[in-house]
Formats: sequence, structure tokens, C-alpha cells
Amino acid sequence: KVELKDRLDTLAHPEGLRLGLMDFDDDFATKEDEEVAIPRASLNKFIKDILPEARLTNETRELILSCCHRFIHHLSTMANIACTQANKKTINTEHILNGLDAMGLSSYKAEARAANEGAKVELKDRRMLSASYKFKQHDSEQLEQLREEQQKIFEQARATFLEEQMDKSDLLAAAASTVASLTKYSNAEGSDIITQDEAQSQGTHSEIPTAPASALLLGITALSEEDNYD
Repeated sequence: KVELKDRLDTLAHPEGLRLGLMDFDDDFATKEDEEVAIPRASLNKFIKDILPEARLTNETRELILSCCHRFIHHLSTMANIACTQANKKTINTEHILNGLDAMGLSSYKAEARAANEGAKVELKDRRMLSASYKFKQHDSEQLEQLREEQQKIFEQARATFLEEQMDKSDLLAAAASTVASLTKYSNAEGSDIITQDEAQSQGTHSEIPTAPASALLLGITALSEEDNYD
């Protein structure tokens, strides 16, 4: 803290400020490429917008890029000093504007404010687009999950319906088989029918033929081989 206070006191004087900036340049000379990353494509677009008909060599573009880096470093230093003097921990817009005043560039403050407002609008739009994308993605996943659940419900309902239809068909087939067997028995020729006394005297036992399919309807669990003709 003492070292920082001494540095601020030194920077409070014009000559000290100049020396401080020189020291700052030396400190950031080796870190310039790492900490400052101005896209070259953005710089080229800026040059084209300002000088659409001019053709600049690569050395000139590198010089402009280096000047931009140096300007950012100077302005960051002044904004950091203003932030420290205000006992703040975070650099805000006013600290940047105070930095422009300290650098003698107060004429740029209006443009800086306009750029700041534009950046806020752009950031807000990006956040809204990001939130909208996340909502759509989540909504799409939820709809897909609902479709899968609906498909499972349809399949279960279809299986239950088919099972009920098969049960009804089995019952109808058993009933029809029983009716056919009884009809065949009742329409048999008279010469083939014997009385119960005759059947007993002959040692035979007359039974009504039962179709296997009708066994379940009549409650019969065991069938003879002769009755198994369905």
C-alpha cells in the first residue's frame, strides 16, 4: 500500500506522470502481445472505412496496431489511477472518462459515451439472443420427450386393444365350435341312436361329443382322444 501511495504521489506531478508512463511502457513491453488482443481483421476494416481508397503496407498496419496497443495501455493506466483515487475496486465508465481528461483528450469523451451506450445495447441484444437460443433448445428437447411419452402411451393402448380383441375372438370361436358339435350330434341318423337301456345292456356309455375349443366353456378339463377332432 505504501509503494502504491508513493507511486500515486509521483504520478500527481506532470514530470512524475511522464516518467511513470515511461516505466509503464517498459513494464508492458513484453506483455503487449499477450494482454492486448485487437483483432487484425477489425483493424483492417477500420482502416478501410476511414481510408477506402488507400493501400497500406504491412509495416504501416503493424505500426497502427502498435499505436492502438500503446493508447489502450496509457488509458488503462489513467483509468486505474482514477479508480484508486476514488477508493473503488472496479474501473467503470467515469474512470475511463477521467483517464481521457488526464491524457488531454477530453474532446473524445462524447464519442466515448456514445460508444459505451452502443456497447450496452449490443451486449443486451447478445444476452437476449443467447437466452432465446437456450429457451428454444430446451423447448425442443422437452417437446421431443413429450412425443416419446405419447408414442409409448399409444403403443400400450394398442397392445391392450389387440389383447382384448384376441380374447373375444377365442370366446366366439369356442362358442361356435360347441354349437357345431351339438348340431352335428342332434342331426345324426336315427339308426345310430340307441336308448340308454340298450347302451347299458351292451356295456357302452353314450356321451355328448365335446369340442376341445368348447371345453373351457363347459368346464371340462380332460378330453378323450376320440373327442379331439376340432
